[in-house]
Amino acid sequence: MQSLPISSIDEVTPVWLTHVLREGGHLTRGTVSEVQKQSLKSNWARNAVLRLNYSADATGEKPEKLFLKLCDPGPGVFGDSEIIYYSIVAAEISDPPIPRYYHSGYFKERGNYHLLLEDLSDTHAPDIKPTWELALDTVVSMAQLHAGWWNHPRLSSVGDFPDQAKIDKYVSYSQKGLGPMLDDIGAVIPQEWHTLIYKIFDSHPGKMVERARGGSDLTFIHGDLNPGNILSPVGDKDRIYLIDHQPFDWSLTIWLGVSDFAYWMVHWWDSEMRQQWERPLLEHYHQQLSLSGIHDYTFHQLWNDYRLCAMQSLYVAAAWCVDPLERKEAKWLWSSQLEKTMTACMDLKCIELL
Repeated sequence: MQSLPISSIDEVTPVWLTHVLREGGHLTRGTVSEVQKQSLKSNWARNAVLRLNYSADATGEKPEKLFLKLCDPGPGVFGDSEIIYYSIVAAEISDPPIPRYYHSGYFKERGNYHLLLEDLSDTHAPDIKPTWELALDTVVSMAQLHAGWWNHPRLSSVGDFPDQAKIDKYVSYSQKGLGPMLDDIGAVIPQEWHTLIYKIFDSHPGKMVERARGGSDLTFIHGDLNPGNILSPVGDKDRIYLIDHQPFDWSLTIWLGVSDFAYWMVHWWDSEMRQQWERPLLEHYHQQLSLSGIHDYTFHQLWNDYRLCAMQSLYVAAAWCVDPLERKEAKWLWSSQLEKTMTACMDLKCIELL
């Protein structure tokens, strides 16, 4: 039975922590004797780093440092998707590239939840501009996430299949921002971009439905691998962690794994770096999938799937333009994403797929 969420960091007491750590089998004897809290904030949550001390007779795992996340976005925004990511998705993967889960609480009617996770702030930080070595390691973590749920028989338990209705919902949200986006920036972009933008919105959703039909090569996707959600090691070499899975109700959660790769590279990286590194990194991704037991997915299919998913970055730019205030305040971001997306679509000759 799912626990109810706490609503304040003040509710995190030694007694509460003792209870949840015992409930999860992490503390087998003794108690949490003291907890120190450092409060933090993010876009959608109130967070805290917790430092724990234990009674002298305490036995078990006894984590010394934990990360608490309190999220209250309202009903129907994220649901329990992030709890599913840390507790169910991660559990299906051997040594997952996801911080360890300790406890959660969720109240569906209100849409709020809490998560108690492994804290990595001493060893990892967001990957703002990857080196070649960090990019290779990110690809390994990405492939590990995807391979663990590739054509999985329980895939429907962690997301919605990308059928016609789901893809229509996904695209229609972004389409509301298309007109405002072009009203704002249309006069300064090349005419050939205009033509391709309309062609993508007209034909690309149907190609997504065709690709998903039959259910082959589908997996769980993160959906938002922006630089802030990729934790790279600080100092000694270590693995890359993928954090903060918070899809909106219109987002895709089951789709082609390489969509995460495209999202990560197409509109977050400089186009010159993407042009230089995308193929060798895709080859590395394909190799990692094969090492994880995915043997019937050819590189030719992967390359075409990447081209198909590269066009989805256009929906990301348009989605920023649905809300007038967000369109104005985030123009520095979505205009850059649009430029990088259209450059990639031209480089990759994506119109051939439409």
